[in-house]
Amino acid sequence: MHVLDQLERLLQPWNGKQLQFVKINVVAANDQIADQVRLILGSTFHGKKSSPPAVSYVIGKLRHPGALVAMDAVAVNPSAKLQGLTLKFLKSPDLGGIESQAHLSVLPAGPKVYISGQAEKGKDLAEMTRRTMESLGATLKHLKLEWKDVYQIKSFIGPITAVDDAEREIASFFKGDDIPPLVFVEWTTEPSIEIELIASSKQGPEKAGDTVEFITPPGMTASPVFSRVARVAAGPTIYISGLYGDSQEKPEAEIREIFGHLGKVLDKTGSDFRHLVKATYYVSTNEASTKLGTIRPEFYNPQRPPAASKAPVTGTGRAGRTITIDMIATPSSK
Repeated sequence: MHVLDQLERLLQPWNGKQLQFVKINVVAANDQIADQVRLILGSTFHGKKSSPPAVSYVIGKLRHPGALVAMDAVAVNPSAKLQGLTLKFLKSPDLGGIESQAHLSVLPAGPKVYISGQAEKGKDLAEMTRRTMESLGATLKHLKLEWKDVYQIKSFIGPITAVDDAEREIASFFKGDDIPPLVFVEWTTEPSIEIELIASSKQGPEKAGDTVEFITPPGMTASPVFSRVARVAAGPTIYISGLYGDSQEKPEAEIREIFGHLGKVLDKTGSDFRHLVKATYYVSTNEASTKLGTIRPEFYNPQRPPAASKAPVTGTGRAGRTITIDMIATPSSK
């Protein structure tokens, strides 16, 4: 409940704007804690006029010793645009973090881009982070964007004890400007870091009538299973809760069941596999990771796979499951 209280406090400047959570991402210390969070979130949102948010879970160590739960979230104002908005970033001293780091950012209603996780090698985590941020900077430049256009940076890092070094390197790229919210999730590939980001875009998809455009920046190789960049038009965004298969510890069956569930959800929300814009895959075994690579091409158009990050983790948030998939989509252009 303490973490939920912190999220609610961040929304206080706009309490009168009827903001509501549409997506919550949970990192829990173990499966038992994840199950407790499910119960708490269920009771918290039960009976409210608004629908409960989509929720995704993953298991991992947290940066603060003794902490059991961490969350990041997305909220929207469903009734109207935020009027008189002057804050792009909002800080909360009691949440800690580095100087100038925001804990909340307000993404404009126009087009946006999702940039897939990028990773560069180095002699230590600090150098890996610096080189990866330089690579992301080149991607932003190709999109005619700058660091000031970035509204969230998410890093998959191992070991989690290296967060302070990574945080300092990321902050150095903002040269005194406000730093957007930073999210860190532990993965089991160490020492290493992969960084993805969300930014406001000055333009939408080039093809008229389409809701998403997939881009491969110069110097990068296109892949049939993930896009380097997804540029999204202004308009609705579809957040899908972390999906699980029904089979336990049978990765191929789990993955096929997940994609079956995903197809039904997309159809119900007016979308399809061609309009997935961002995917996060959490895998807890090598077999699940390998099977995911072989099965994805059956469902994705090789010219339009979503931007993505794949994170090997301690657990997927549900006992006996080796993979969970977290998706963002847009309505299809039909």
